[in-house]
Amino acid sequence: MLVVENVTKRFGGLRALNRVNVEVKKGEILGLIGPNGSGKTTLFNVIMGFYHPEEGRVRLQGEDITRLKPHEIARRGVGRTFQIVRPFGDMSVLDNILVSGLFSVPKGEVHRKIADRCHDILKITHLTERMNVPADELSIAEKRRLEIARALALDPQLLLLDETMAGLTHTETDQALEMTSRIRKEFGLTIIFVEHVMRAIMAISERIVVLSEGTKIAEGSPKEVSENEQVLNAYLGHRRTS
Repeated sequence: MLVVENVTKRFGGLRALNRVNVEVKKGEILGLIGPNGSGKTTLFNVIMGFYHPEEGRVRLQGEDITRLKPHEIARRGVGRTFQIVRPFGDMSVLDNILVSGLFSVPKGEVHRKIADRCHDILKITHLTERMNVPADELSIAEKRRLEIARALALDPQLLLLDETMAGLTHTETDQALEMTSRIRKEFGLTIIFVEHVMRAIMAISERIVVLSEGTKIAEGSPKEVSENEQVLNAYLGHRRTS
């Protein structure tokens, strides 16, 4: 589905990504973890075309998308959420989702189909009862779900989720995990998942990539990553004792 090949991104003298390689299989849930400043969101921004790398390339289903603009990449089936949620506050929940849905409408397609899809998305994100409420009146958990709903309305094949569980309670996190698994199943999506809630990333990811200071330091199953000495040192900040 996605290949990130030897990607390097610099900001002045700072190398935010250093020859990063990541491959994502179709239908996979890939976890992306690392300490703050490790390059996770920068990698998302490179994939989405917000940043262009100085070196390397990004391929989506075989097509080189490295130099495409964000809206061109979105139209090719990539949707994403953002750490800071900024819905159209005065607009209803449904209208927020419809804006994304209408962006994805192929020429000549009946808009009623888009409305039907948006109502399906409301159900799966548990927002049906809040559909007519202005987005500004939603709780943090509801705004997180709305952010996912807007990304889903783009009709993506690849979904990039950037800390969608930040600020949630234990119960809300469990609900978000269940919702994410259901979304993958019902929409047949490939998902890359950035999260600092470790129990969440370990529970839902089939494979995990670890970044530290812009470099990939580990990759493997959740069990393999959780036992990796370099990950424990760089991400968790301590060494295991034997």
